[in-house]
Amino acid sequence: MRIGEVARRSGVSARMLRHYESLGLLEPSQRNSNGYREYSPADIGRIFHIEGLRKLGMTLGEVGSALADPDFDPRTVITELITQSRGRIAAEQELLENLERIEELRPADGEALLLSIDLMRSLESRDVFQRHKAALGSGVDGAVPVESLSRAVLGESVLNAAGAMRWALAKSGPEAVRYLVEGMREGSTETRRNAVRALDEIRRNSPAGQVDAVTAAAITEAMRLGLGDTDTEVRTTAALILGRMRDPAALADLFEMAIDGPKDIDAAEALASFVIAASSGAAEDAGPSERVLAELRRLARSAEATVRFRVLQVLIEIPGPEIDDFIDDFTVDPEPEVAVTAKAVLQRRRADRPASV
Repeated sequence: MRIGEVARRSGVSARMLRHYESLGLLEPSQRNSNGYREYSPADIGRIFHIEGLRKLGMTLGEVGSALADPDFDPRTVITELITQSRGRIAAEQELLENLERIEELRPADGEALLLSIDLMRSLESRDVFQRHKAALGSGVDGAVPVESLSRAVLGESVLNAAGAMRWALAKSGPEAVRYLVEGMREGSTETRRNAVRALDEIRRNSPAGQVDAVTAAAITEAMRLGLGDTDTEVRTTAALILGRMRDPAALADLFEMAIDGPKDIDAAEALASFVIAASSGAAEDAGPSERVLAELRRLARSAEATVRFRVLQVLIEIPGPEIDDFIDDFTVDPEPEVAVTAKAVLQRRRADRPASV
């Protein structure tokens, strides 16, 4: 069968058949007396093998290697092609998402567009200096979409760059909260740690230290979720943040931290804040304050000197004469370190009080 007939029957053009021949993929079994190619049924079968492998996504070089390999395993090829296809789809999806984020910016002119694209690319750079610089630029100009900046924050592993990104994200406003909450729910351990820190940055750097009710509720929900996290750092950070927000949901965790660590001093300050707020007349803090004081009284009766000393650490953070009476009980503690510390603290507090009145 000559090349024209093969082309008609196979659907592969004569030009492509000649190309296959030039690459060594196909060699007609014979030529007639006039020099025309003659293709045998085996040659036709090889053409269909070539076309079939090409349709699977293989290059002609890969097709040649496969046909020349006597141990060729089609199942292995299929697995590799599936992996490659998924990689291409993921890359296209990422490109689409980047384009959509750029479209959301609606840059005023070409220069603004190029600046935004450059900042977005720099946030994904392997060079930490470039990421740090891009974060600072975004915080000043707001030239990067919040979603892109949020993703960068969640994925950053270098302390300085992460701090700059959190600052920039806090400058962008509460819109980032939903992306960070998603990171808290679905991310890796490092992602969840970054999400907790970034949410606290937004909370602390909002105007007058306040956020709107919806944003505050979202941050609170995320932090409460963090209380049950398997990672100690996420869990303790979430508890401290809730303590600063005076959320009673964190009390159990704060007491555990204050008595057993880690971050016992920070936890002591957070527990003290509930009592201090109640003494200032905040009615909503009265209940939590009573719970804190009741638990401190219970723990003060512990047989373990370490526990009693940690209770004293919390009391030191709370001003007021009524707390002085509580501290006075520790001046006769059987453990010398506890008793000496209580006496020194009490002496200093009473000496300072007249000057503060």
